[in-house]
Amino acid sequence: MIRSLDSVLDEKAVIDLTVRYAWVIDHRRFEDLGEVFATDGTADYGRLGVFQGPAAIGEACAGSLSRFDRTQHMVSNHQVELRGDQADGRCFFQAQHVRKDLAAEHNYTVAGNYLDRFVRTAEGWRIAHRTLRVTWTEGEPGPPAGGTAPNDTSFVIAGWIDIASDRMPELMAAAAVMMDQTRKEAGNLDYAFSSDPGVPGRVRVFERWRSEADLRGHFETAHMAAFRVALEQAGVRGRELSRFHVSGVGPVFEAR
Repeated sequence: MIRSLDSVLDEKAVIDLTVRYAWVIDHRRFEDLGEVFATDGTADYGRLGVFQGPAAIGEACAGSLSRFDRTQHMVSNHQVELRGDQADGRCFFQAQHVRKDLAAEHNYTVAGNYLDRFVRTAEGWRIAHRTLRVTWTEGEPGPPAGGTAPNDTSFVIAGWIDIASDRMPELMAAAAVMMDQTRKEAGNLDYAFSSDPGVPGRVRVFERWRSEADLRGHFETAHMAAFRVALEQAGVRGRELSRFHVSGVGPVFEAR
């Protein structure tokens, strides 16, 4: 199949946008994102949020990258599907993030996909929407500028507690109060106790904490003390709880 010169030039133009995006953010020229995104363009940065307009996208990038001394974003494996004045595209990215402190130099690597929708404007092709999907990470990002100490690393506690099955209603009522109060704690990221419908008397536990200090503070609260009493009254027959440290977060399935 012989392609027209216009289609070749259009494909190059949209691929050039993904490359320009990398140059702009690595050189901290966020004001130039107006040459990358459409005026009403959006960017979905996962846990960071969804942002609309080049200025808001630039602010999000600046805030996220402020903890690092240097970054280098590399893009490859471009696929483009042209549809007149619109196009869909996807590519791989791998981004190196270098952070220095008094002790050493740290490298944090993020890799994944950019899934893009492009639109032709009066100024040329622009990104109408970008979705960032992380598929793997390596290293630790460190604290945000002005944030918490480097060893404040989030972790998950998950497992189960077995109680007398006839005491489940009373314990769940106490758990509802305790969960409501715990979720208001500054260091708590998620907290859930639930009855396992497949195992009578089994309570499933899922907690996510920002740091060790936050968890220790939780155990000193009045609502946790009250729940301990309720748990004792429920007649604990066994338990298995484990801590899992979080080194990276990404989508359930890799984009293909």
